[in-house]
Amino acid sequence: MRKTIIAKILYYVLCLGLILGMTEVSYGAESKPAALKDTVAVKELYRLDSDGNYSEFINYVHGYSLKVDQMLQVDMGYSGVCAVLENDHKRIEIYKESLPSNVSQQAYINYSNQFLANTADHIKEYETRTTINGRAVHILQWSRQKLSRVENDKNYYVSLEILSGSQEVYTIFVKSDKPFYQTGGYHYLLDNFKTFAPTKSAYMRKSQEVSIETRGWNQETQDFYLQYFSPDSKLQWGLFEPKAPDDFTQMNYLEKEMEYSFPILLNYTHFNNTYKHPNLEYRLQNAYKNNKTLELTLQTAWKQPGEGNMVYDVLDGDYDEFLKDYAQTVSDFDHPVLFRLGNEMNGDWCPYSSYNTSKDTEVFKEFYRYIYQVFSDAGADNVIWIWNPNGKSFPDFQWNHEVMYYPGDEYVDIVGLTAYNTGTYYSGEKWTEFAELYDSLYAEYQKRYSQPMMITEFASSSVGGDKSQWIRNMFAHIKSYPDIKIAIWWDGCDWDANGNVARPYFIDETPEIIKIFKELLNERDLFWDVYA
Repeated sequence: MRKTIIAKILYYVLCLGLILGMTEVSYGAESKPAALKDTVAVKELYRLDSDGNYSEFINYVHGYSLKVDQMLQVDMGYSGVCAVLENDHKRIEIYKESLPSNVSQQAYINYSNQFLANTADHIKEYETRTTINGRAVHILQWSRQKLSRVENDKNYYVSLEILSGSQEVYTIFVKSDKPFYQTGGYHYLLDNFKTFAPTKSAYMRKSQEVSIETRGWNQETQDFYLQYFSPDSKLQWGLFEPKAPDDFTQMNYLEKEMEYSFPILLNYTHFNNTYKHPNLEYRLQNAYKNNKTLELTLQTAWKQPGEGNMVYDVLDGDYDEFLKDYAQTVSDFDHPVLFRLGNEMNGDWCPYSSYNTSKDTEVFKEFYRYIYQVFSDAGADNVIWIWNPNGKSFPDFQWNHEVMYYPGDEYVDIVGLTAYNTGTYYSGEKWTEFAELYDSLYAEYQKRYSQPMMITEFASSSVGGDKSQWIRNMFAHIKSYPDIKIAIWWDGCDWDANGNVARPYFIDETPEIIKIFKELLNERDLFWDVYA
């Protein structure tokens, strides 16, 4: 925090100096404000030159150039993933996709555009394959209704997929607040598209942790945050137990057998109706009475085929009454709540994934920010916000990369990690040890996010390997991640289409597993003190 304040002071001194007519300012390599260093670094990655009716955009990271609209602001903050050019009326996202050998260009196109199966919300207007300047191009144009809760909603879309070689695709994704026939079309983006060998390395923006003083939390919530998420906080454990907090019978049994009390309890809620969650107040109060803090998760549900996507309904105001009541109930509770909204949004199994909403990650960000504002309006000063992608994106394409869903530093208090050892029940799955799941994920998140982390849910199946040894390896290895402050075991299972248990994640699957948890949960303070 002190370094941030110093950086801001230096920045304001620079600005004042320029105002007063200073002609030269010198910074040492370590003293230049981070924001200024970032601006310089990003500026080197592209060029945007005015050229007649259009501008030429050159991306040195991914090696291409094209004509774009005049007066667009460029964002290369995630230049390893995407270039974004935007003004009040149009947004252009450009991705370079290098496909693995087992994914064809046509498979990429087909999978990327599956959202069109939802014909209740999406109107397909035009599709063709053509050749432009010797390059095969797929053009898909569609639209949807404007959303009343999104300011200046851009609801007209086109996706231009330019095929290169056998395994590369450049995707130019455009959204506009007006039909394209009113804005000059989009073929100019293709007519002068050129590629060249990249000359610059990618820059990836790192989030900034918002100070506790600016969060506006009540005292109890501040104290909770400092207890669990300070740099010197020790790892704590939580549990998802399907019946708790409505019924603590099984939870009490597990805690008695393990001689351990889990301080954090994961619970799921959904948009059950348009006016009120049926038992949210009871869950909050019953968890508190049993000395648990909820990791309270809110998700949209799937609607019946042909009925559209609930995310659009939320952003059109259909669930305003529900959300206001939900947020007010949490606010009136007044004790700390870890709130996780729309987790695993980069997974195609989630209705709020861009895979299901026009390939448009901005829809999720609008959804997240809108609900954040509802909580703010309710005076919910007891809510700690968790933003939680899945460890791997499905589909694992650049337009579905987790950073494209990041809503902004002011909306994220904790970054959540989720990765499971799913076992080998299904064809194509493999047994994956804890370290293999989390080593690279943790390292990447450390590069991109400054907020504290927690494993919001994880577990190991018992199909395909030794679950007991997996758990021992997990306890031995998790000490390697000092920024992870809480880990939540998911005590349940996944079912196959025939109702059989496919992935048993049960924490009490065998007496031996209970014994291991009892031993290692209660010894964790010892090994943490020794190795931390």
